Amino acid sequence: MKNLNLLRKLWMLPLFCLALNAHAQSVGKDTKVTIGNTATEICEEPDEWPVYKGGPAALMSYLKNALKYPKTAQEMHVEGRVFVSYVVDEEGKTTNINPVAFDDCIGNDEKSIPQLALEKRMAKKKKMNPAAQEAYMEAIRELMIESIRIISQMPKAETPAMKDGKPVSCRMALPINFHIR
Repeated sequence: MKNLNLLRKLWMLPLFCLALNAHAQSVGKDTKVTIGNTATEICEEPDEWPVYKGGPAALMSYLKNALKYPKTAQEMHVEGRVFVSYVVDEEGKTTNINPVAFDDCIGNDEKSIPQLALEKRMAKKKKMNPAAQEAYMEAIRELMIESIRIISQMPKAETPAMKDGKPVSCRMALPINFHIR
C-alpha cells in the first residue's frame, strides 16, 4: 500500500517538470540566474537530469520525513500543495529556491500567492473577518517557508544534470504536499 501511495505521488513529478520546462521554453531555451555573485546559465533541456542517491523513492522519503507542518497552518486546517522551483548546479547543490504556486494559485506582479489563495477561499466561503483573512494568508506563507526549508536542506544530487557529457545547472520543480492526518 505504501508503494502504491508513493507511485501515485511520483507520477505527478514528471508532469510538473514538463510544465515548468514548457514555461521556461516560452521564455527562452536557456536562461541565466545569479548564484552568489555569479551569473550562471541554466540548461532547460539537459541530456540527463540530476540523480539523487537512492533515486526518486529516497528523495520522496526524505521529503516526507523532513516535513514539519507549520503551527498556524495546522491550527487553521490549511492543506494544499506548494510547488517549488529550484536550480541544481553543476556540483549537485540546490540553489535559487522559489515557491511558484499554492494549489492552482500562481503569484504574479499584482498579487502574491497567499492573496490569490485567500481570494479563492473567499469565493467558496463568503464570510471571513479581517483577522481570519490575515491568519489564513500567514498560514499559506508558513507553508511556503517550510517548503523552502525542506528543499534547501535536500541532500546534494549524487550526479548533476549533464549536457553533451558535461555537468550543467538545471531548473527542477517539486510539489510539497501538506495534509493533516
